[in-house]
Amino acid sequence: MIEPYVTEVQLVELDKLRQHEEVDPAHLKELKEEIRSDKILKFAIVVDKNTNIILDGEHRFNSLKELGCRRIPVVYVDYNSPAIQVQSWRNNLRLTKKDIIKAGLSEKKLPPKTSKHMIKIGDLLLHISAIQRRTDVPLEVLRNDIKLVDIKDVKPAMCTELREVLPLYAKFLDTGIVDNPIIVDWKTGVILEGHEVFQALDLLSAKKVPAIKVNIFDMKIRSLQPGLKPITAEAIIEAGLKGPRLPPKSFKVLLEPLKVNVRLRELLAPEEKDGRILKVYNSTLELLYEGWPTPLVKLKSLSNDERSVWAKLEGYNPFSNSVKDRIGWSMLNDALERGALKQAIYEATSTNTGIALTSIANTLGVKAKLYIPQTVQKVSDVYLKVLGAEVIRLPVGLTVEAIDKVDFQAKADDATHLNQFENDANFKVHLKYTARELDQQLQSVGLKPSCIIGGLGTSGHMSAISFYFKNKYRNNVKIVGVQPAPNEVIPGIRRVETGMKWLHWMDFDEVVDVKQVEAIEAVISIARKEGLLIGLSAGAVVHAFNKISKDEGVYVLIFPDTGYKYAEQFENYFKNLQEKRGCNAVDR
Repeated sequence: MIEPYVTEVQLVELDKLRQHEEVDPAHLKELKEEIRSDKILKFAIVVDKNTNIILDGEHRFNSLKELGCRRIPVVYVDYNSPAIQVQSWRNNLRLTKKDIIKAGLSEKKLPPKTSKHMIKIGDLLLHISAIQRRTDVPLEVLRNDIKLVDIKDVKPAMCTELREVLPLYAKFLDTGIVDNPIIVDWKTGVILEGHEVFQALDLLSAKKVPAIKVNIFDMKIRSLQPGLKPITAEAIIEAGLKGPRLPPKSFKVLLEPLKVNVRLRELLAPEEKDGRILKVYNSTLELLYEGWPTPLVKLKSLSNDERSVWAKLEGYNPFSNSVKDRIGWSMLNDALERGALKQAIYEATSTNTGIALTSIANTLGVKAKLYIPQTVQKVSDVYLKVLGAEVIRLPVGLTVEAIDKVDFQAKADDATHLNQFENDANFKVHLKYTARELDQQLQSVGLKPSCIIGGLGTSGHMSAISFYFKNKYRNNVKIVGVQPAPNEVIPGIRRVETGMKWLHWMDFDEVVDVKQVEAIEAVISIARKEGLLIGLSAGAVVHAFNKISKDEGVYVLIFPDTGYKYAEQFENYFKNLQEKRGCNAVDR
């Protein structure tokens, strides 16, 4: 059975509501003074969602009007529901719902204390006040308008957990509606309520946020950390302006979350109509993030009249010529913001993340020490030494196997271990930029993807792409991951069972196994048909596409890097091919 009321508390403008009965002046005066003294409204009122007629709470409604408030918390009900009944406080008067609606829509109101609304909950018939939520909303919140504030002027005082943010991100993306306001201090812009909303909008690249400005010193702050001293307004302001940020869920100012209705498109920046602009940058870091989006190109050799195949060329990132520039930039920025970046960073890497981190760390005056599996091509050491990194080779086959060693050594040397495999800044940068820009690029040519295919390493970029596209397009888009076949090594990707943090949060339709030789042959095919020398993990993506693709649809292949670091693998392939041909010639 569908509930006759909505459990969420909506924040509604007073002038949108209609009362159906007059108020008692004495009770109004008493209640108004109580609310003024408390500085809060303790309970929401009950309103019919179809007519906006107040069914219970008219004295609260009028009290807020006289106190200069603009909004009131509301629990909406469906007055047409048989679960809601109308009675009268007067024994000799019989009321109907039509009487209530007529009074609410006309100028002639019923006398005070005439109607009594009841609601059936289970087997009980209760006064409708039973569904009124305790809200304790400060009058400061109810007095002020919702403003669309520049996101850069809003300052979070608390950290957030990514898993708390993602449901909001998905909901805003799916509905196109932002239904939670952010409460900020009017003077400093420090967030008092709505940190997860802020982070979700930031990941959606919003330029503005719906904010209600209040005076923090007029707000009642509830500390949520057991055993700690109450958190003061001064501590919150300091955390927002100077840092470090407080731990997640440290405090609250609202008892119940409030709902509003703001269109997401009003918060996003207007999309660029023409990306063909002169490229001039003030720094090499600007060269990275101002250079996004990376190109999306149609692959003619894989497309036909019914099928278009597009490649996202992450090799256009300037530092490592790979997708890993994005996470290097994001993880270092995150560490800077948290005050966790020390004079040296330690990281386990197979090459690209190491180059990205070292390059960006160089611009910050930070040293890099990198731990590389013995299976990785030797030329990586040369590139990294040119950049100034200290390189340590470890007797492991996979980068992820070195994490414990790196973590132990970083703690011993008082260095920062960013840990690309666990660091949520990895996932966030792809959710905020990579996934969204891919969607915008496809929209610019009038397309929606049928299938997106990409390799699984840390799982950061493909998990973010899965989350974004599955929430926006549901099951109309297929997400396919690519991993090395058992006992195979393909730099940059690994098998799911080796452990991937974000992959298991998301929805993948299929994971395809690829052998190294299959990846190399796909690289050669693309090079000789399209002129692009792509990396081995990109070659694995091409092979997976050839394995699962149909004759129609819109396919997107994520190419993480170029092929210029993999000369050793290509050389071994051609050497083995030549030896094989020589053996075949002898056999004949």
